[in-house]
Parts: sequence; C-alpha cells; structure tokens
Amino acid sequence: MVDIKAVLFDCDGLMFETELVSQQIWRDEARKLNITLPDDFFMHITGSGGQELENYILTVPGAKELRKILKEKRFDIDFWKSIQKDCMNKVGLIEIFTWLANHNYKVAVCSSSARTYVEALISTVSVPLQYDAIVCGDMVKHAKPDPEIFLTGAKILGINPENCMVLEDSKQGIIAANAAGMHSCFIQDTIQPDSLMESLIEYRKPSLIEVINLLEELKEVTL
Repeated sequence: MVDIKAVLFDCDGLMFETELVSQQIWRDEARKLNITLPDDFFMHITGSGGQELENYILTVPGAKELRKILKEKRFDIDFWKSIQKDCMNKVGLIEIFTWLANHNYKVAVCSSSARTYVEALISTVSVPLQYDAIVCGDMVKHAKPDPEIFLTGAKILGINPENCMVLEDSKQGIIAANAAGMHSCFIQDTIQPDSLMESLIEYRKPSLIEVINLLEELKEVTL
C-alpha cells in the first residue's frame, strides 16, 4: 500500500525550465575555450553536487576551469530574480502546489543547488508557492545521489520516508530517492533514462499536472 503524506520537489528542470538554459551556457563557454564535453556529460552533472560532482568534473579535461565561469553565469542571482514572472514555470507548477496545499500534504523543496539560488527562482512565480521546508546543497554535507537531502527534508516535515513521494528529473535524484526508501515519480526534462534509472523509477508522468492524477489514484487505493 502506498500512503503518501508528503511530496518532495527537486527544483532545476522539475519546477523550472532551467536545465536547457544551463546546458546552453556550458556548450557556449566550452566552445569559446575549445573544450569538448563528453556525450554523457549532462547525465553526470544534472542534479548532482558535492564531492561526487567535483570528482567527475576532474575527469573531463578543461571542465574545472569551465565550471568556474559557469558558476558566475549560471548562478547569477540578480539575473534569475529579474526574469519575467512565470516564464520559467514548468507546466502545472502552480496547480500542483495549490492542490497539495488544499489537500493537506506536506511539501518540501529539495535541491542540490544553493538556497539563495532556489529562493530566487521561487520568487519568479506570480503566486506564492506554499511549502513547509526547503533543503539545499549548501545545507547538507552530501549532495545527491546521496539521500541526505531527501532524508533531511522528511525529518523536518516529520514524515516517514516511506510516506514521501519524490518528484525528480535527474538520474542523481532518482538514485537518491531510492536510497532514501521513498517513492519516486520521474518527470523527464533533458535526461533520457539509462538502464539503471529505468530499474529505479517507480512512477513516470509527462508533467507536474499529471502528478495530481497520480496522487489522487494512490489516495483512492489507500482508502
């Protein structure tokens, strides 16, 4: 029986259309420096952080220097705050947050990015998003695919891991949700699932709006 009491959201690529922007910045800057990015480069870095990301970056020639440039451009808080309201929203973002609030679910935003950046993105939504907790990469010791971010979110919410649904678009996030003992729903953005992801993905939906249907279905089963 699946009894969901809390929903944990990733941020980039899940709540907001930021991954395509990020990937284009990587490609543009790499081209300027004549750096060749591996075909699976974004599979490795999307949703990742901490030492695992650092270790991978070191395996790609030129990526360490490139990442310094990316940090300045990709995480320019003033730039993201200046974005037109709702232009970065993923389909169904406002609707699912409203639905969750109206149906008494606990909600946490759990991202590998820094809190100031995540809050800047959330500020671009025209309707205040209601959530009970926010856990970011600069608030924990281990980033995804380690489960610490999700487990910390569940602890703050006071909800057992088995009663949490994680919404993710990255390989690292899906691995972390599984390691945390939580349910997960994959919503594809820029990452095409590989065999490991396919073995770990529990539910799959095309957009956030469809997650409402999933939660309604699961709720009916538990009644």
